[in-house]
Amino acid sequence: MKIDLHCHTLATKGEGRERSVTPELFAEKIDAAQVDIVAVTNHNHFDLDQYELLHSAVDGAAQVWPGVELDIERWSGGKPWHMIVITSPDSKVSFSESIKTLQNGRSPKDCSWPFEEIWEAFKDSNALFISHCHDKAPAITEEEIARVGEITNNDWRFYFEPRSLMTLGIWSNHGRNMLMGSDIKDWNRYEEENFVSLRVNVDSFEQFYLLAKRDHQVVETLLNRKGRTKVIARPHDSVAIELPLYQDVNVVFGQKGTGKSEIVKSIRSQFEADGIKIASYIGGQKNTAFDQLMTVKNEERSCSSFGRSECLQEIQTVIDWADELPTPISHYVQWLKTVGNSDKKDRFKLSECQSLPEESDAALKTAKDDCESIDLFITDCSDRDLGKYLKAEDSARLLSLLEMLRRSAASVVKREYINKESIVLANNALIQIKNCIDKKSDTQSKPSDTGFLRFALGRMNLLGAVETIKENMKEETRETSSYLGTLEDKGRLNIVLQSRWLCSNSKTAEFGTKITALKNWRGKLNAIASSICCSSLPETVEEFRTAHQESEVKDLSAFIGLEKYVIRAEDGKRYSPSDGEKGILVIERTLNQEADVYLLDEPELGMGNLYIDSVIRPKLMELALSRKTVVVTTHNANIAVRTLPYLSIYRRHMQGDEYRTYLGNPFLNELTNIDDQNDRISWSETSITTLEGGFEAFYDRQRIYEAGKQ
Repeated sequence: MKIDLHCHTLATKGEGRERSVTPELFAEKIDAAQVDIVAVTNHNHFDLDQYELLHSAVDGAAQVWPGVELDIERWSGGKPWHMIVITSPDSKVSFSESIKTLQNGRSPKDCSWPFEEIWEAFKDSNALFISHCHDKAPAITEEEIARVGEITNNDWRFYFEPRSLMTLGIWSNHGRNMLMGSDIKDWNRYEEENFVSLRVNVDSFEQFYLLAKRDHQVVETLLNRKGRTKVIARPHDSVAIELPLYQDVNVVFGQKGTGKSEIVKSIRSQFEADGIKIASYIGGQKNTAFDQLMTVKNEERSCSSFGRSECLQEIQTVIDWADELPTPISHYVQWLKTVGNSDKKDRFKLSECQSLPEESDAALKTAKDDCESIDLFITDCSDRDLGKYLKAEDSARLLSLLEMLRRSAASVVKREYINKESIVLANNALIQIKNCIDKKSDTQSKPSDTGFLRFALGRMNLLGAVETIKENMKEETRETSSYLGTLEDKGRLNIVLQSRWLCSNSKTAEFGTKITALKNWRGKLNAIASSICCSSLPETVEEFRTAHQESEVKDLSAFIGLEKYVIRAEDGKRYSPSDGEKGILVIERTLNQEADVYLLDEPELGMGNLYIDSVIRPKLMELALSRKTVVVTTHNANIAVRTLPYLSIYRRHMQGDEYRTYLGNPFLNELTNIDDQNDRISWSETSITTLEGGFEAFYDRQRIYEAGKQ
């Protein structure tokens, strides 16, 4: 939550008018800046009436705390230094009276006090004290800091405010309590200020006070607001430790070889067993993870995506085809030789009859297809709640009409089937009758037909199937693009999935079958079309059958080649990321996935510190704000320190087979041995000495408060 503990609302010492603010503008600007806590700290003056108006104006959208910025006289003389005093809203009346007593009727311009007087006035209250220091003038000196420590017995409530965020981090590392505010000078530009954040949300000044004091009970209560899940982690098969993972950042760190990665693996197994959605990234396997992104192994080769048929029926037609030979001339010769040899046969005119022309399959096929479509439509309608769209009587009428349509379509199928099969039946009966006559009379009946129609239709049907297959195999390329990630120098990158039918530019890697077998299959199919009028057609079809068996082609989807590649969205040019860039793209994709738990094992591997601190860390903080459980194993202080994790898990190798596990957090600044509650070590000191870049991380903490000494 954003916090501003040095905020002026009145120009009390001759400052510019822009420092004064109306309640309406105050509420507007606090909302625009999304500040959650603001302390009113005017120079040498506390206006209770204005405070009440400001407090009412924000209407609970932010906490408004009473405070004052006082001029403190130096023991050595000279211009006073400035010290802020902040207290609880519950103490606003007594605080106002104390300030009036200190002023004793003087103008804020004329007021200054010895430090001892201010200390005596507020030491028994729950007040926090913040003095300008270092580069923020007028600042307290080192000698004066020592003197204040003697007077207050180094009371923990004393904080110091530098001018810059960088200085705040450096001084904090040196054991100083550091806080910082906007010190606003122009309310029209308030939202442009750089505000610091409080890592743990607080509901009141009292909670903030105890958090700053590092009160164990309060810290635990505030942390537990996020919710936590107890899991059993295993740094080794024979070792089990219970970890209370928060819905926030949880960091595992320690010496190499202490089982950190195994802890994350065991956590993953447990969450997966519970059916919890996980997004994970392993720094040492970033190249493998990127290759998985680019694989087409699990992509579907779909003819329908091109609006085409798989041609299963047509392929089967070609495989099953057999030539229908015409009636041999010898049958006619034999018939002519035996004409008139049998009076009984001559009287039986059926021996001279010709077969009826058979109906085409087209009408029956169309009728069947229509009937199937109608059945599917009726089933789909029946599965839907038509009452949402139609009145009951209209719905019933629609279903009745559809049922009538179904019966009518079925009757058409029946009629076409009878028309076709009755002719087939009649022709077969004629053949059987002729065979019977020929056997009885030892003669040859006139052939029922020349067979040329069957011969021609057979080849025409084969050609039709081949041409349909060829039409559905025409060269065509389609591309679908999806977001991959963003690189600072290259901009937005997309993954392109290219689907294309077998062509001269195709590569073996694009197909699930050897490309030579596919080309041979296509070549043999083309040969059939070229040989349709040749006597060698049966041999050509047989060669196709052999090629089909060898290729293991089941349908035309086998001829769709798939390839993935990366392009720059700006210009569409292909781009090959380096190994380091692959890691950046994979981790960004992982952190942008929708999941409940995010597991990262050494994400810093191959990454620059700038990228870790400017991209990965902020993203982890976003996930924490969304109450996601984030578990990170790391050797990097930018992650382990600057995220200020709700839980730090420290693995320590003592000697031989002895290992210790410590749990803690930066808010209490301690790590406790899970097997010995009396074994406690400093969170900050351990982090500095164990983590890579630990010293720099503490010296440059920048915008995140960790209230209290290190």
